[in-house]
Amino acid sequence: MKRKLFPLLFLIFPVILFSQVGINTQTPHSSSVLDIQSDTKGLVVPRLTTAAVTSLSSTASEGLIVFDKEKKTFVGWDGSKWQNLGYEEINTFPSATNVMISGNYTIGSVLTGNYTFSDAESNPDNATTFVWRKADDVMGTNAADIPSATNQALTLMVSEQNTYVQFCATPGSSVGASPGLQKCSSWGGLVGANQAPTASAVSITGTAIQGQTLTGNYTYNDAEGNAEGTSTFRWTRSDDASGTNETTIAGATGSNYVLVAADVNKFIKFYVTPIATSGTITGAETGSSYTGPVALPSLISGDVFNEGFESGLANGYFTVATTSANANTGVVAGNSAAGWSPSNSPKFASGTRGYQFGGTSGASGANVVFLSPVINATQYTNNMTFSMRVAAFGTSLGQGLDSGTNDNILVEVSSDGGSTYTTTLQQGGNSNANWAFSATGNATTTYGNNFSQNSASGNNLATGPSTMSITGIPNSISQLRFRITVKHNQTAAQDEYWVIDDIKLVAP
Repeated sequence: MKRKLFPLLFLIFPVILFSQVGINTQTPHSSSVLDIQSDTKGLVVPRLTTAAVTSLSSTASEGLIVFDKEKKTFVGWDGSKWQNLGYEEINTFPSATNVMISGNYTIGSVLTGNYTFSDAESNPDNATTFVWRKADDVMGTNAADIPSATNQALTLMVSEQNTYVQFCATPGSSVGASPGLQKCSSWGGLVGANQAPTASAVSITGTAIQGQTLTGNYTYNDAEGNAEGTSTFRWTRSDDASGTNETTIAGATGSNYVLVAADVNKFIKFYVTPIATSGTITGAETGSSYTGPVALPSLISGDVFNEGFESGLANGYFTVATTSANANTGVVAGNSAAGWSPSNSPKFASGTRGYQFGGTSGASGANVVFLSPVINATQYTNNMTFSMRVAAFGTSLGQGLDSGTNDNILVEVSSDGGSTYTTTLQQGGNSNANWAFSATGNATTTYGNNFSQNSASGNNLATGPSTMSITGIPNSISQLRFRITVKHNQTAAQDEYWVIDDIKLVAP
């Protein structure tokens, strides 16, 4: 048995040690174990998924080659990791172009470095670095980096004054080949001192007529972008549009100015001094062109107001406030009742309505106050006359209004818009007096005088003071205002009422 086996082993052994495999060739290359030759076909190696390749790592032998069919590449095991055996495209470096500076070359201004980032593989611009430099001239003499200036924006400091600056960008990306070549802008400057703010487009709007309001307009500018602080204003008047005898108007320090009598036939000018909150604070004063000549207003005449209560209080001309008023207070129509005094008498002087006032039971100091708006009397041709109609009623014979201390109608006039009032005209009752609107008496005075009277006593007085008036109210008052107070002390019976109507201010 041994003699038969030995020759067989002898024959096999040389094949194991020395044989080569050739496919499509009888003469495999001497350096190869396997030599495959073909002009039309290739070699297909095992094709694995990426997960399968990873799983194979634990058993792979050094030199093992497979094809990753998901990554579309040949990989080989080098004993510790898979190596990509396929072709990898060369990644190019990013570039920076159009490098330039924008902004103002003054101390305190912010310059911005601009550039265009390009990358052939569209890698992101997320690792670009910047540097700012300064030099003595546009040639870059004695160029030096500006300390800590590594951002795309640069705030110019005093240390940069009288120098030229340059912005440089080195394009970079966290992906692919990086960084690219540094590119720089041209030198910009010369860096100057912080500039003062300016005011431009200074003008006046409004109508040059006495009593009208002029408005000064302007545009604030600051080269460094410093915010506007409290700019100052002044107004002047001159004899002509050339500024002859120009004088500053005292107290006119706002952006608006109301023309007064002293401005008539004069020319008005508005000046502004721009003020910044930082940098160089105060700019140069700049003025508008002259506006004028200022004209007198086109005066008018007629009723300034005429409150007849025909629309109730809906017209809203007067503001009305009551104190301790009873339920019968307000706009009324029709006649007094048959048992009143005067009886069956209209509660209106004209039209169909008046305003009745009564206090609550036992009230002390009950009143209703009518307050006019502020009136500019300078718009009217002539002096004015104030008037109103008054009636007094008792709910029975022997009842009515008492003397002015307890029951009265008071008209006060203000020339300063309501800050202060003068007691100009007061009408009281007298021992339960009453009278109708048809009574012929009156209470009248001229502006500037104080007048107070009580009526006669008695019922249904034929000469009861049914008209109250103030004449000669000057048309020179620009802030004219009226306050009318209707007052009485009501008894527990609530048996007395004032009724008023036709409150008028007329400029004839």
